[in-house]
Amino acid sequence: MSVNSTEYSALDELASRVQADLHVLRFPHDPWVLTKTHPSGKHVYDVAIIGGGQGGLAIAAGLLRERVDNIVVFDRQPKGLEGPWNNTARMRTLRTVKHLPGIDASLTSLAPQAWYTAKYGEEAWEALIKIPKEDWQEYLTWCRDTLKIPVENLTGVSNVIPEGKLFRLELNRFDIRGEISARDVVYARRVVVATGVDGSGAWHVPKFISSALPKDRYASSGEHIDFSKLVGKKIAVLGAGASAFDNASTALEAGALEATVCIRRKDIQRINPQIWMAKAGFLNHYADMDNSLKWKYMRHMFRYNIPAPQDAYNRLSGLEGASVRTNAAWEGVKLVIDDEKEQVEVTLASGDKLKVDYLIVAVGFVNDFSLRPELSSIANDIALWKDKYSPVQGEEDAQISSHPYLGENFEFVEKTPGEAPYIKNIFNFTYSALVSMGLSGSAISGFRYSVPRAVRGITKSLYLEDAEEIYNKFTDYAELEMVGVVPFSNSTQTRKIFAD
Repeated sequence: MSVNSTEYSALDELASRVQADLHVLRFPHDPWVLTKTHPSGKHVYDVAIIGGGQGGLAIAAGLLRERVDNIVVFDRQPKGLEGPWNNTARMRTLRTVKHLPGIDASLTSLAPQAWYTAKYGEEAWEALIKIPKEDWQEYLTWCRDTLKIPVENLTGVSNVIPEGKLFRLELNRFDIRGEISARDVVYARRVVVATGVDGSGAWHVPKFISSALPKDRYASSGEHIDFSKLVGKKIAVLGAGASAFDNASTALEAGALEATVCIRRKDIQRINPQIWMAKAGFLNHYADMDNSLKWKYMRHMFRYNIPAPQDAYNRLSGLEGASVRTNAAWEGVKLVIDDEKEQVEVTLASGDKLKVDYLIVAVGFVNDFSLRPELSSIANDIALWKDKYSPVQGEEDAQISSHPYLGENFEFVEKTPGEAPYIKNIFNFTYSALVSMGLSGSAISGFRYSVPRAVRGITKSLYLEDAEEIYNKFTDYAELEMVGVVPFSNSTQTRKIFAD
């Protein structure tokens, strides 16, 4: 038997074990969500999930376990390219430890360890330090197929519009080239936004860069970059985190001549507070703290932010042409002619000039729902932390204030009470849930606790909305529990309990 056939046989066997586990754990298995129909006669989904990456798949899997199966997941990318892993993620491995719970922590057969062992063997798992990103995407796709999660690829949600108790989702269908091939409309009772790290805004490029340079001279670290065009070029990367180091390394590995990482701090950040956060108590109960405590925790975290991990630093330091400059904030950029060659001149905070061919900006993202097509029309109804909490003097933080203020189960909260009650039926499972919910949406390390919390919120809202109607179903129930003739041990006669 060939290696490939052995691999696929092992993975098929593992998928069968998952189905067997689900069969054993199937109770209660009866459907319970009431079917709704749009006045036009169009089908109404109970839940529509925007984003088919790890967060969207995990929420979908949780809903299916709770017998909410009238769901759909939309993702703009082709199958296998959802999320960043085979797109814009330029690290070699995940940044978390390998012992991850996966998208359903209650099923050991669905765990990354089980999948990796089936594919590569026990010895390979024991030798593994961190999971390669390509393997992670393959694992997610296997989960999707094994659990039969209904994902519609090449489908983007361009707008979410409340219509009574429903939501109208306007869709763009894409062909494989990324061109819009059709437009469509679907309806749903609940919407989950699971669009990843930048799902509440956009990757940030400071205006002094975007207004001074043509687009072919710079890129955000979160967008597609054709690194083949950087062969023999000098590049500069702004940022201190893993993305900055990963993009610089990718450029050099693709043939760039030089890559300079410019860090605004006076020294390389070495402490990662998120490592401390990976504790059961914090992951499970951060969301239960009051606002003042959440604010204190987040102020401390953002003061340090998240540095590049050691392996990202080691990768870059081993490449010819790599350099790192601290205290090197960019204060201005412009195009200049040097030796009859047009270059980008970067003025650093120190006053030094850096002349390169291309810039990569890796300074994170901004939270601004008006920048998200699917949420732009309702952005003004979404409460942010600045709308709901005022820190004591001296503890203000604009970055924390820009995050959405969420309810206890990841639901949006209306900015002005009474003006947008529909907003509670949209759930935000993106990275921007961080301030309200801790490591949760887009943070696989927190999925063991965050996914059940979000799923419970969705099912709770569906049930309570229909509780009166479900009561009528309850009182209409008339299936006989006891039928036929029952003999009594203390009598020689037979008593007929129910007439024919």
